[in-house]
Amino acid sequence: MEPLRPRVTPLAPERFGLQVTIDQETHELLQRARDLLGHQNPTGEIAPVIKRALELLVARLEKEKFATTKHPGTSRPSASARHIPAAVKRAVRERDGDRCTFVSDSGMRCGARNRLEFHHLEPVARGGQATTENVRLVCRAHNQHEAERAFGAGFMERKREEARM
Repeated sequence: MEPLRPRVTPLAPERFGLQVTIDQETHELLQRARDLLGHQNPTGEIAPVIKRALELLVARLEKEKFATTKHPGTSRPSASARHIPAAVKRAVRERDGDRCTFVSDSGMRCGARNRLEFHHLEPVARGGQATTENVRLVCRAHNQHEAERAFGAGFMERKREEARM
């Protein structure tokens, strides 16, 4: 049996209905979070619990993926040429606006905001550096497309096959 897909239904301007099926473990986590937020949410409504959880999750994921922080420190050197310093990640994310920067031959910019990756305009394998000028955000599909343009489809297919092993 295929799991039910969540439904998000617009109810009014800036208001949405959410219907989702969760498992027992998720239900227990939701109840525990609701209990822990009881002093801030005395009515026990679920929406504020979900909002708080999502705020924390988004902050954590942005820190992991984009090195987002309120108090940036100094960058530490890395032995890996593929390493992108946190300051570069933050600057690229700010410049690129949290979306893919790929522009088609017809001039259309990709609107993807998910599966974003850092892409070196001049590939690391060809001496490209992890600088703000050489790094941009692209979606997974366009990162793969650019790699195939740079190195050839056959080469990239072999590399993907090696990675699966």
